[in-house]
Amino acid sequence: LPLPLPLPLPLPLPLLFLLLLTSSNLLTVLVSAATDNINSNNNEDTLICGIWFAKSTIPGAGVGLFAGKDFESGTSVLPIGDVVIPLVDMGIHQRPSTSATNKEHRHFLWDEYTWDGAALYMDHEGVDEELNGASPGFGAAVNCFMDLVNIKETVPQSANLGLHREKDPGAGAFSTYWNRDSIASQPIAAGNELFASYGPSWFTTREHIMGPVPLKGDLRKANTLLERFRTLKKRVLLSASSTDDESPEQQPLELLLTDLWETFAWNSSWSDRSRVLFAIPKTWSELQPLLAHKNDKTLTALKRQQHSVSIPYLEEHGTCGDWITVQPSTLPQAGRGAFARRPFETNDVVAPFPLIHLPYRDHLDMFDLFTKSGSFVANNSDDTQPPRTTQLLENYCMGHNESTMLLCPYGTLSSHINHNQTQQNIKLIWADPAKSNHQPQWLLHKSLSDLYQTDYAGLSMTLVATRPIAEGEELFLDYGNEWEQAWTAHVAQWTPVDGAAHYRSAEQLNAENATKILKTEFELMHAPWPGNVDLKMNLAFERPRRIWLKHWEQGTLQAFVTKEDDYNRRVEVLRREVDAENRTWYTVVILKDKTDDEKQEKKIRQVPREAFSFFDRPYTSDMHLDNAFRHDIRIPDHLFPQLWKNRVGGNVKQDEAATDSPKEDDDTRTTADVEPVETMESGPSSGTTTEDEL
Repeated sequence: LPLPLPLPLPLPLPLLFLLLLTSSNLLTVLVSAATDNINSNNNEDTLICGIWFAKSTIPGAGVGLFAGKDFESGTSVLPIGDVVIPLVDMGIHQRPSTSATNKEHRHFLWDEYTWDGAALYMDHEGVDEELNGASPGFGAAVNCFMDLVNIKETVPQSANLGLHREKDPGAGAFSTYWNRDSIASQPIAAGNELFASYGPSWFTTREHIMGPVPLKGDLRKANTLLERFRTLKKRVLLSASSTDDESPEQQPLELLLTDLWETFAWNSSWSDRSRVLFAIPKTWSELQPLLAHKNDKTLTALKRQQHSVSIPYLEEHGTCGDWITVQPSTLPQAGRGAFARRPFETNDVVAPFPLIHLPYRDHLDMFDLFTKSGSFVANNSDDTQPPRTTQLLENYCMGHNESTMLLCPYGTLSSHINHNQTQQNIKLIWADPAKSNHQPQWLLHKSLSDLYQTDYAGLSMTLVATRPIAEGEELFLDYGNEWEQAWTAHVAQWTPVDGAAHYRSAEQLNAENATKILKTEFELMHAPWPGNVDLKMNLAFERPRRIWLKHWEQGTLQAFVTKEDDYNRRVEVLRREVDAENRTWYTVVILKDKTDDEKQEKKIRQVPREAFSFFDRPYTSDMHLDNAFRHDIRIPDHLFPQLWKNRVGGNVKQDEAATDSPKEDDDTRTTADVEPVETMESGPSSGTTTEDEL
């Protein structure tokens, strides 16, 4: 059965649409959804690559994203945004026997790539205030330099594509959070590396690892320091009563200035703790270009130049991330599909496929929760207790039935590639290290225990054409027999959960009540909202009324709320008033939550209807259904290293538990122990894979 892949997700989650195949009214829903909410910044020239994957200009940052063309401020850099997958209460669900006592030491590589769930409007999915969202694609690949940020990422939209838990086996099998747009916040020139803001706390909490990385405003302070030093240099040289910089009298002064800079400005004891000094050149030779220019050559301009590359460099050392585009699929009821923006020959690279490794998939296990001493606790203290389900992220990752390893892709736009075994025209291979962050030696020498301790991504695949592909042709990939068999069995055995016929989601209520009046607390006593939703207010409306009222009257309120990028808080409606112009205003009380420092609840008056939205309560949305489909996409056996096969008959070998020490012979395996691995250069191999071949 042809299965399409999920929305803006990497490869995983074909189930997103497969599950839809059982719904008779789905074709209309999906085709219409496929044409809605897609950004308008499509590139008319199909031969220009808009986004490149290449090694970042930030040392040690791995892969980065680069502009392949100029982007005007306010335009989207991709035709469609990321899907976002909630990672729900990871700290609570983690089984004690497989995690360190201190959860700060429990290594989960996705933690380096996730975004704050509250800022993404998805913190209501769980009970832990630390809920995060995985944004595979642009959100995981983009790097950050606070003073050079040129990308603004928006809040994702929410849509379940018309599926309902009463009739659709696919309900809960894909993330409803999608199209998290990436917008140029300033003019971007071709060759510029793209930077989004991680927020200052991302760096301050990692200072023991990364050092005092400059934050927003530090480049300006560093440039002021350089201006003062430039003035000092001029004064010192003038005092030599010679205008010849190369004169014998000047050479000792140059040496003096060099020593002054390198000894006191960079190598002093306090320079290791200064974010401003961390932003300036380390040596005199690096400093000279700045000192030699006029005052308009600022440190910010130099840094922007240093974090840009040429298009020929990207063509030689990078992989295009948008040779594909998105439009309604040619498959019945398949929703969106990925289509070639240019013709490809056999073995041509179609798209990059960088990977985040998760050596032990039990990190994604989820258990029933209960309360203990006022806190939520997972029913997982007994090692024999099976999980109730797994995190939704599993559906977006690739695995192998003989391994606990999961590999989670985050390539742009490749998430729309559908599954079709009979019309397959692309396949996966391990990436070329010269054009990616791929570390081929990991396939030979890094055991799962080693990878568990590795705190950066170093694996990458590539999608290549298996035959000539015409421009405009839909792209298809084979997800493997095991996934398809699992889905077929799921559909055959599926029955709706109790109460499904009467279920109304927050999305439904928002659509039905967008312009209707909201009930007060007194009115709710007689006609309550469904018990699975909360009414929340965006805190942008907590600001002085004159600020948002201007936008409300001008019809730009939604743009204002998006720009403010504020949180939503649970409220109760106390009363409703209609003014002389027949406008309805609400008086509400903002309810306290566990993160509040305030001693009492806060009352807000004269708030418009547009400030409010319904949100699902924790563990009530479709992704938490007991019968929601969960299964990883399967990696072909010839691509999967023998070194990582630690499951026999579905059981994990005892000596491969995440908390166990690596076996003594883990790092001494020879190439004879590793199965052949297909690469771009070699194609399918019939013999032993060597490091040179990789």
